[in-house]
Amino acid sequence: MRRTLAPFALTVLVLIVAVAAVLIPVALATPDPIGMIDTFLFGPFRTFRHTGNIVEMATPAMLCGLAVALMFRAGMFNLGVEGAFFLGALATAAIVILVPLPGWAMAPVALAGGMIVGSSACVVPGVLRNRFEVSELVSSLMLNFAVMFIGLYVVNSVLRDPSAGAMVSYRIPADARLPRIVEGTRIHLGTIFAFLACIAGSIYLFRTKAGYESRIVGANPGFAAHLGLPIRSVMLRAQVLGGTIAALAGGIELLGLYQRFSWQGLPGNGWTGVVVAILARDRPLLLIPSALFLSYLQVGGDLVARNHDVPNEVVGLIQALILILVTASAITRSPRLLALLSGKRKEGHA
Repeated sequence: MRRTLAPFALTVLVLIVAVAAVLIPVALATPDPIGMIDTFLFGPFRTFRHTGNIVEMATPAMLCGLAVALMFRAGMFNLGVEGAFFLGALATAAIVILVPLPGWAMAPVALAGGMIVGSSACVVPGVLRNRFEVSELVSSLMLNFAVMFIGLYVVNSVLRDPSAGAMVSYRIPADARLPRIVEGTRIHLGTIFAFLACIAGSIYLFRTKAGYESRIVGANPGFAAHLGLPIRSVMLRAQVLGGTIAALAGGIELLGLYQRFSWQGLPGNGWTGVVVAILARDRPLLLIPSALFLSYLQVGGDLVARNHDVPNEVVGLIQALILILVTASAITRSPRLLALLSGKRKEGHA
């Protein structure tokens, strides 16, 4: 029992240290340090709308975190989640705008199409790794920016509304938008799906044969090869699943919160998913509190920036410190991470 609770106790301690290490010095530099700390820590819960913002922001973080966790569990360091999120949202927007569909079919068909198109941002690096031993870490990072510029070209050349006065798409039809489920907030149907997806991800990893294979391959490829597991197939399957979930997250975010596709660059949700996954130690059920916590920090930072003349980058500093501390702790306990960083990554063959 103590061994089970120790990593989580350490994570909580890391979070407290990271928040205090950044928040206290910044607060002391303001005219009202107590008020600033009070706004940051308790402001997000003082109004129903701000509390709703936490849940709203946690929705894509949970899904992107799940996508990252599934790939990390299989030993794949694919960072194409950011590109898959962007491309999934773009493809979803293109389908609802350009394809004539009945109202009831718009959202499900567009989301399915977005999943197929967007997942390529993770699948392509996976295929390159399987076929040509190209590092998925490098290729996915490069592909993210290729996806962004291709997407901007599509928006400007195909989807752009000339009457909007900016590089944004035509309006998303009202029938395609996901319904709000909590009055007075922007919490939408996709939030329920995000919670269910994390539960399903936990069942997949810890209660199915495919999930068990994925964990064995990620933890010890040599042992997996000795067992005769199809290592390359397992790794590729994890990247297909991760890319599909990330692309779906982008489509849900678009249909849940936006009236047009208006992103001029990568929105950053994929990188948040990496932080969430590391903070949750790649456990799908822990993605839920991890995403809610990071969203709480963001909402608190926004309130402080508006009320105390403190740069919103303070939240970025806290997240960076959390990422450094939690990742350092994870590396010391993970042979596969140590092998990756030392350039001695070993892998069996299917």
